[in-house]
Amino acid sequence: MNYFILDTNILVHLIRGSEKAQVLKTELAFENPQNRFFISIVTKAEIRTISYIFDWGEAKRQEIEQIFTNLTILNINESVVEKYVEIDSYSKCKHPSLERKASHIKMGKNDIWIAATTSVLQATLVTADKDFDHLEGVFIAIKKIWDC
Repeated sequence: MNYFILDTNILVHLIRGSEKAQVLKTELAFENPQNRFFISIVTKAEIRTISYIFDWGEAKRQEIEQIFTNLTILNINESVVEKYVEIDSYSKCKHPSLERKASHIKMGKNDIWIAATTSVLQATLVTADKDFDHLEGVFIAIKKIWDC
């Protein structure tokens, strides 16, 4: 079984039905029963916020809720909290046992939650940006579909 967590930017493209969404569906083989797709509860909150900021309207919000029913939404638990602490500390070059030679990386708090959830599930994060690159191979696996 292959586990994938969709970053918020991926979900935005799926919701908008963009051309990139079709590439995404093909590359990830959405129809393959061996592939399971998840989002963090944080992504659910971000998407709902985006829907209001960009005034998507009630019909589009209903579409979003329908997409949510086809994904497994992962909540935050104590394991995710502990992984959040590790990832945030590592990103700031302050992890007690994992050394980073690079400079401090400022991650958005929501991205840390998404990375922590991905790490605990031992899934692959599907994203379109570079915000998680320094975590690859240390905490998470990444599948980058395209660069934003």
